Amino acid sequence: MKNYFKIAAYFVFVTGIMGISASTIFALSGGPADGRTGSPADSLKTCNDTGCHNSFTLNSGKATFSISAPDNYTLGEVVPITISFGNSSTLKHGFELSALDAKDNHIGTFSSVAGDNKTQTSNGNYIKHTSAGSSQSGNASWNVQWTAPTSAVQDPVTFYAAGNEANFDFTPQGDYIYTTTEQISAAAATPTATPTPTTSECEPDAITLDTKKPNLKLGESKTITVTVRGSDDCKPEGATVNAVIKTGKDRVTIDATTATTDANGQATFTITAGQKKGNSKVVFTVEDSEGEVYTAFVTVKIRKK
Repeated sequence: MKNYFKIAAYFVFVTGIMGISASTIFALSGGPADGRTGSPADSLKTCNDTGCHNSFTLNSGKATFSISAPDNYTLGEVVPITISFGNSSTLKHGFELSALDAKDNHIGTFSSVAGDNKTQTSNGNYIKHTSAGSSQSGNASWNVQWTAPTSAVQDPVTFYAAGNEANFDFTPQGDYIYTTTEQISAAAATPTATPTPTTSECEPDAITLDTKKPNLKLGESKTITVTVRGSDDCKPEGATVNAVIKTGKDRVTIDATTATTDANGQATFTITAGQKKGNSKVVFTVEDSEGEVYTAFVTVKIRKK
């Protein structure tokens, strides 16, 4: 089953400008009863076929009546919806709107825009005009909100809607009733990109030195070249080589504790003898991406001048 969401929005404008008594007129102008959007859940009922605004055939007026909504929504999102009349010149207008899923169940929750007194809802399944909202002449419109469900439902979901274009003659006669629908679908989930693993073109596999037993006079220096090799004798560039004096720390110094290999897989360190003869051991290490450490060392012999 596809994961689409079909919204059935029934837009029913039931005005309260029809009635014989002032109390009746006021009540209807404050919004119709629930269940007049013309949706399957309302048994297709509107104010046109309930013995009220039935002077003309449904959708026979010259005005346009529409629902404007985004093409898609995400779960739990508050979706802005606009219901509007076009090409209308009457003094009063009204509407009622609902949303149904593919099984004709009410879905989502309607609410009024904060601070807007033109719409109202009793239980979230329907939203309609208020008395203030009906008092729009010409091309009336209403902005409402629909909160999508937080979990996926069977698509499609459809908005079913009905509206009333009323002449404000204080009777239910001479008014035009319209219906319209609009559909939106759940937005397709954006797949999470799988990061492409990065692997070194040449992993360290061995470490060698250009000398193993250098002899230095007191105060003399010598450069040690460390060569790192990978499998198939490749040359790891950018590998970090570490150097540490293991023994005879008072006899020698090194110019750096780390160095990075060049394009030839080589790094250099300078060892300088102090003023005390004897032996010192300097260890060089390099580590591959899996944490395996490769080691080489030199034994430096310091003698008098």
